[in-house]
This record gives sequence, structure tokens and C-alpha cells, in this order.
Amino acid sequence: MSNKVQTENKNTDNRSDKIKLYSIGAVVLLIGILIVVNVLFEKILGKALTFDFSDSLSNSISQDSIDYIDSLPADTKIRIVGLFEKPTDVSGTRYQYIIPLLDDYVKCGKGKISVEYVDAKTHPNIINELDPTNSYDLTNNLDSYVIKYNDNIKVVSPYDCYSYDPDYLSQGYYYVIGNNTEYTFTNSMFILTQGYSCKAYVITGLNDDSNTYLKNILEGMAIEYNELAVAENFVIPEDCDLLILNGPDNDISDKMLVAMTQYINNNGKLLVSVNYNINNTGEKFDRLNTLLNEMNINIDAALISDNDPWHQLGGYTTDTSVNTVGAFVDYVSTGALHSTFARSVREIDPHVSNIAVYPVLVTSDNAATVGVDKNGNEIAGTYVPEQQFNVCMYAEGDGDDPAKAFVFGTTNFTSDDYISSYGLNDSNVTFVKSCIRELASTKIVSVLNIATKDVDNFALSTEKATASAATAILVVFMIAIPIILVAAAIIVYTKRKNL
Repeated sequence: MSNKVQTENKNTDNRSDKIKLYSIGAVVLLIGILIVVNVLFEKILGKALTFDFSDSLSNSISQDSIDYIDSLPADTKIRIVGLFEKPTDVSGTRYQYIIPLLDDYVKCGKGKISVEYVDAKTHPNIINELDPTNSYDLTNNLDSYVIKYNDNIKVVSPYDCYSYDPDYLSQGYYYVIGNNTEYTFTNSMFILTQGYSCKAYVITGLNDDSNTYLKNILEGMAIEYNELAVAENFVIPEDCDLLILNGPDNDISDKMLVAMTQYINNNGKLLVSVNYNINNTGEKFDRLNTLLNEMNINIDAALISDNDPWHQLGGYTTDTSVNTVGAFVDYVSTGALHSTFARSVREIDPHVSNIAVYPVLVTSDNAATVGVDKNGNEIAGTYVPEQQFNVCMYAEGDGDDPAKAFVFGTTNFTSDDYISSYGLNDSNVTFVKSCIRELASTKIVSVLNIATKDVDNFALSTEKATASAATAILVVFMIAIPIILVAAAIIVYTKRKNL
């Protein structure tokens, strides 16, 4: 009997030892499998299984960018270099919407796009490597990205990637209201790989505002942006395909008038945008009108007010909607556009016979114009009531490559103040792009219509999770579940050991 009990105890001990070994082996095997799976997922499928849960998909490039990248030859090599050390945590920094998006360019680039970070302070040789001729002053742009394709480069500053509230910007504060990161990077790459289709020169130095967004619009249309400063020896370059005067408060000079008249008479293309503000109420633009009269157009020193309540925005007579007319209705999907503090634009009479003039944007039939002084007071005898006025007109000469001009009495289509407030997707911006295409119709102008994205608030949404939610998913599947499985194995082992 004693021998039988000893035999049974021995068998029980052997069984317990086997169960113990099986349990330990199972735990070790499970841990090993989890480690291998995590490594394989990260190395092989890490990018494929990375999801953008931000509200506006700010970490993912759009189909327009993907289609452009796919259209590039397989041997295309676009190199993007950040001239700084890559931050470990981008939350709340200027790179918050840039670095994750660039990762997606690499993912979708299929080897055509590379992104790297080289701190130029510790590796100064990168400057000479990217820009041997020192044409772009990279030493003063060490917080920027350099995009290089063959021997050509473009510099993208983080500040180029956002829209800002104009009121805060006027006080020196950068309050971000729009995300233009994809627009900026895709179109920069497009320009480098496709080349500019033509050149635009924007006149500066007439107490005009900055042209940051106009530059973005032009370069987004593959038009090279150049500035042409006011000077005693003012000359319009021979390679000028489009001349732009954007929001001047002062009239052009006599020498500018001569040069610009010659440009128009040589079948030049002109875009003029003025308005009526406290800084230019006394400016009649006599010399500018002498130039525009060559195209049968005149800008009046009169402020438009629209008395039709259906055209007023917020109840203001000087902040109104205006209608597209004629062939220009097709320039934008909506027929009503936004005009603020506009001067009236009219056709002169008598006019040059070989120049045809067309209204482009018009008020209601119940609008009026009035001259006001710098204090906003009405000038006696200047009130003209109950008419329809032009806010924009188009003029075109005859011939195969005629002179052309769009003249706006409001700067709502080209100014930084307006575009920063309403974004690059605004209907006014879409409309002025169509105008620019018309002016540059003799050139091939391709457009990558990349939308401005909202700035995410990182709040949880029932429709789309946020970056925080994506992290939570990572924690659950890669950490929590494995820990639970290991714990379950340990519990099973403990229970079985005590049987």
C-alpha cells in the first residue's frame, strides 16, 4: 500500500513538473511571438498600418498629391532636407503639421521622395552640398526645409505652411487659422519637376501690402514669382509674361508710366488690383489711369456702396457680394463673390477702337458711389445713386497674342489680408486664378488644386479620432493586449500548479 501511494505521488509530481514546463514554455513562446510580430509589423507593415485619425486628415496627403507623385518617372529622386535636428515631440511646435505629413510623402512616394534631417549647425557641409553657389542664403534659414531635385532647390519655411489671422498678424502675433502644408510642399515639388510655365513680376514700393499669398497662388500655378521694385531706372524685364500691381496706395511714377505703356503696347498682360481705404482716399491714380486708358479702362476715385440688402454682408453697404457676368460666370462655381471697400471701374469714352472691354464683376442695380475724405466724410457733390457699377473689368486687344488686362477695384482677390482670413480655397481665390490663366493663356499653366486644411483642435470626435486616439489604439494593441495575455498565462499556470 505504501509503495502504491509513493508511486501515485511520484506520478503526480511528474505531471505537475510537465504542466509547469508546458506553462513556462507557453509563456516564453508567447512573449517571443509577440516580440517577433511587433518587430515584423514595425519593419514591414509599420507604414502601411499607420492611420491618420486627425479631424482634417492633416497627416495624410490628398489624392491630388498622390496622382502627381504616381505620374513621375520611377527613377525620380526628390530630396527633402530639414536643416535642423528632428524634434522628438512636435506637439505645439511649428512642425506639428509638417513632420507627420512628410512621413506620408515618403510612404506614398514609392522611393521617389526621401526626407532627412541634418542639423546645419553641427554639419555645416550640408549647406554647400545643397546650395554650392550660395544662391539661397541657407545659413539664415536653418529652421527651414530644402527641397532638391537634380540641381534645383526650393526653400520652404514653416511659416509658409500656414494661414494666419490678419488682425493678430498686424500686431506681430502668428495666430494659425489654416494648414497649407500640403499645398506648399506638393506645389514646390511640382515646380521643381515640371518647371515654371512663365514669369510674373509684381511691382512693389507704392505703399502696397505684402504679397505672400499671391506668391503662393502664382507658384501653385507653376508661374515664377518675381518682385519689381520702384526705382529711378524702372524697367520691365523682357521675360515678363505677366505684370501685377497689387494694392498700391500711391500712384505710379512718370517713368513707370512710360515703361508700363510700352509693355502694354507690346501686347503685355496686366493685372491691377486697387481699393478705397483710409491711406488712399485722396489718391486719384492719374498716371495709372493714363496707362489703363490705353486699354479703355478707368478707375474712379469713388467708393461703392450697395443699398440692396440682398447684396450686403452683415448689413454693411461697403462689404458686399458682387455678381460675375458674361463669359466670366464660368470662372468659378458660384456666381456671387466678395467685395470690400471697392472703387468703381468703368469703360472710357471715347475709347481705342482695337481694344474690347467687358464687365466682369458688377454690383446690384441699387448701388451708389461717393467720394470720401481721409476721415470717412462724404465729399459734397460726389454722390451718384441707384446704378449698377463695375467692380472689375477685362480688356483685350486684337491679334493672335493681344494685350490683356484685368482691373479690380477691390483688393479682396489678391491681398494677404483677405486671403489669410478666408484661405486659399475661397471662391475669390479660385476666381482670380481663372483670371490669371486667361492672362497667361499663351503659356501652359498647370494647377495642382491642393485644398487648405483646417487646424485640428485634437478633440475626440464620433466620426474621426484624433492623434491622441491613435496613440491609445497603439497602446491597446501593442502593449495592453500582450500584457493581458501574459497575465492570463501566468494565472493559468498558477492555478494548474496548485491542482
